[in-house]
Amino acid sequence: MIKVIKDFLPLPLFNHMKNVVENNSMMWEFNSTNLNVDVPGAKEIKLGRTFYVYPPLSSNGKEYYDKEFMPLFGVFQSFIEEHMEDRCKPTKMVRMKMNLYPNHGESKKHGIHYDIATNGRADPNIVTSVFNFTTCNGTTILLDKDKKEIVVPSIENSMVIFNGTHLHYGTTQTDTNKRIVLNTNIYKAEVDPFSDVDTTTGETEFEPLDDYF
Repeated sequence: MIKVIKDFLPLPLFNHMKNVVENNSMMWEFNSTNLNVDVPGAKEIKLGRTFYVYPPLSSNGKEYYDKEFMPLFGVFQSFIEEHMEDRCKPTKMVRMKMNLYPNHGESKKHGIHYDIATNGRADPNIVTSVFNFTTCNGTTILLDKDKKEIVVPSIENSMVIFNGTHLHYGTTQTDTNKRIVLNTNIYKAEVDPFSDVDTTTGETEFEPLDDYF
């Protein structure tokens, strides 16, 4: 499932957050590649800032929590839940990070990938989102179940939410000096993919975990 939501945050909150991320005091980390080095196409530089990492995904096995920014940006989790089914809540934060992509003078494709994967396989319980702080001609591109590309434009205060089993990648912009996005991954609540047994037919239906959130 893929959802694109415009005007995702209340405008006063969005304007405040945009002022925060574009402020000169924001401390960014230089990344020599835009993705993990083992992902084909991970060769363009970017700036990043990690806000949260779930212990099993952190390098030292401990939770990483940015005490300066997570109290503000952590509200994204509840806003995302507003667009999810009740059966998929409550959710658990897995990773939240902000990326700043510089203008390379031409549109560059990032490597195609899953955000959270084990041995190359995506977790069907992961829900991924990309929130745009910048309106520009950069994009987020997802592959649907038929491997058709879905192009999501970068429009400020918009978000695309999708099951973590969708391969996706980004493209860089040429009409602004930067593109800033917030990338969030959460675990949805465990749901039994099998429906209750029909008392008349004795049958049950199966709904793949990655078909909804």
